[in-house]
This record gives sequence, structure tokens and C-alpha cells, in this order.
Amino acid sequence: MDVPNQVQRDIDAITRIAAVPKILEVITRTTGLRFAAVARVTDSRWIACAVRDEVAFGLQAGGELELRTTICDEIRQHRQPVVFGHASTNPEFAEHHTPRLYGLESYISVPIHRASGAFFGTLCAIDPLPSRVEAPETLQMMELFAELIGEQLESDERYALSQAALHTALDVAKLRERFINEVSDDLKEPIQALVMDAYLIKTTPGLDADTRERVAAMEANLWRMAALVGGIADFAHDKLVPVAPLVRTPAATLAAELQRVLSQVVSAYPQRVLVTAVRIDADVDCDPARLGQLLVNLALNVLRHVVADAAVSIEATTTAGSLILAVEAPGLVLSDEDLGRVADTSAAPGGPTRGPRAWDFFIAGEIACAHAGRLAVTPTPGGSRLAFAMPLQAMHPTARATLASA
Repeated sequence: MDVPNQVQRDIDAITRIAAVPKILEVITRTTGLRFAAVARVTDSRWIACAVRDEVAFGLQAGGELELRTTICDEIRQHRQPVVFGHASTNPEFAEHHTPRLYGLESYISVPIHRASGAFFGTLCAIDPLPSRVEAPETLQMMELFAELIGEQLESDERYALSQAALHTALDVAKLRERFINEVSDDLKEPIQALVMDAYLIKTTPGLDADTRERVAAMEANLWRMAALVGGIADFAHDKLVPVAPLVRTPAATLAAELQRVLSQVVSAYPQRVLVTAVRIDADVDCDPARLGQLLVNLALNVLRHVVADAAVSIEATTTAGSLILAVEAPGLVLSDEDLGRVADTSAAPGGPTRGPRAWDFFIAGEIACAHAGRLAVTPTPGGSRLAFAMPLQAMHPTARATLASA
């Protein structure tokens, strides 16, 4: 069943092939036939998609012929070319209804197939005068042009489908981003309220040690939830980009930001042994807030992966050419492979810690790439050291993009 919109799409598809007008011109000049066309042929219709008319045949792109009056209907069925240069002397076509109806003496038409093999239509040329169109090289030329048109049709269709799929994916991504953003915003207020409530309970006089410890644990978990929600919101807003805008940040400013976030970590984990050190002696090209987020992410993940009584060291320092943010703890079992691990390798039931997940270090990894830095794990006596290192001066954007994609 033919659909008008589909017919127009077929015409448009041929129109978009820039080489078609030139192909029709070459056909008319080479064969001497003064009318050439690309036709869409179905089981019920013959529609001209592109036309070169030098004999005033009266047919334009979008025009139709009655299918049963054309030889193209026969070509659609047997899928073979038809060629004759003098119909009135040709035993097969002297009495054929098409040459007689349209006054044709010369005719050549070859089928156009998509690359998939599906029949599309024909590439044809006609003239009311006899010609030498039956030469083998003429048919070879026509078949080559038809093959090129068919392959281009298939290529354009695949491109259109991929573009449609891309737009669909983008629409879905926008909806997902909106959903994540709204959920993140909805979660922030209750989390903040719970953090305040936990703080008020923790500071209430007369609490027994067990209750105070439980409230402190609740507060720590709420801080973790807040950090995770913030990371999800950042990701939804597309803020964690491979190449972030970095600004020259004075040593004192960066040190103050890192000290501030570490104070929050210490406050959230009063029962843990945390040793912090911030020694920033050089200006750094960076986003201070993001580096603070990275340091907190590393610290919280290490705290989750070691036993409760382990002493955790957190430091931020500068060397001659680098900024280093590092977290170290005894009993920390971590490797470089864990930083990019996809699967969740949970610890056995009853174990003190669980294995790292891909999401644990995803945010830190994105921030690291944005600063042209790297996360790495090095073994220490009895544990591991998780560190981020980046250059003090920003790299050229091209170099940073190359490093980020490596």
C-alpha cells in the first residue's frame, strides 16, 4: 500500500543526491537520448524523482505515468535491463504498447536496487529517434550509475536512521537529566534537615556514649548521602566535563578550601582517627571547589574500605611542579584496576569492608581528567596510598583533551 508521504520521501531522497543531475546530463550527452530520468517504481505507481528533458516530453520531478503503460513495470518484475535503439524494427518491441503509446524509438532502462537488494525503481533514457544505445558500454555505464544511486540511497537512509536514533537518545537523555536533577533537588532539603537534627541530638547534654556514637554514625552517613546527591546533580548538569575551565588560584585560597572540606569530614567522623595536613605553597590552575569535592570523595571512599579503628591520613601538598591530594590507611586493599572497575565486588558477608564499585571513584576520576591529572594507587607497609596528582600550571586545551581521552 502506497503512502503519499513515503512517495515524497523517495523523491526527496533522490533530490538529496547531488550527483543525480550530473548523471542524467552525462547519460543524455553520451547516449544521444534527450530524456533521462530516475523513477520510483512500486507495484502500483511510476513516479519521476529526477528528470532531464530536452524533448519537451512534459514530465517533471513528482510527475506520474500510468504504471501499466511503462516498461518499468516489467523491469520491476524480472529485474533485468531493457534496451532497444530502433523500436519499429525490433521484433520484440515493434508492437509493444509502450513505444507505440509514447512514440519512442530509443529506450534504455536499468533497475535501481538499494545496497540491501530491495528494488527502488529505474534509471532510464528515451528518445523518439533511433540511436546506437544498444552498445555494450552504454549498458555498463547505465548499470554503474544505477548501482551508485542505489548505494547512495542506502547510505542516506542509514544516516537518517542514525540521526533519528541520536535525536531519540538525546530526548531520552534530556528527560533522564531532568528527572535526576529534580530528584536531587528534592533530596537535598530533607538531607539538610536530617543533618541539622542529628547535630542537635548529638550535642544534647546527658546522652549516653552508645547513643552519641549511633547519632555520629547517622550524621556521617547523611554527609555521604549529601556528597553523592551533589555528585549526581553535577553529572546531570554536565558539569563534570573532560576539559574544565581552570583559573589561577592563589595558594592561600586553595589551602583554605581544602582545609574547610577536611574539617567537615573530621566533624562528620568524630569517632574515626583522621590525621589531616594541608601544605599548599604554590599557586595552582584549578577549580578549587572541584578539588575539594575530589579530596572528600577519596577520603570517604577510603573510610568505607578500612576497619573503623584504622588511622587514616589525608594530605594536600605541592611539590616543584605538582599538586598532590592523597589518602593513606593501613589495611586498605586497593589497586589501579579498582579505580576503573565496573562490577561491584562486595566483600563476603560478615567482612569489615566491601570491595570498591565503579561509582565510588567515578566522580573523582572525572574531576581528575578535567584537571589533566591522574588517580593512582601505591602500596604501603600494611596498606595502600590513594593519590591524585596534577600539574600546577594548566596544560594547553588540546593536550588536556588528548590526556583525558587516553
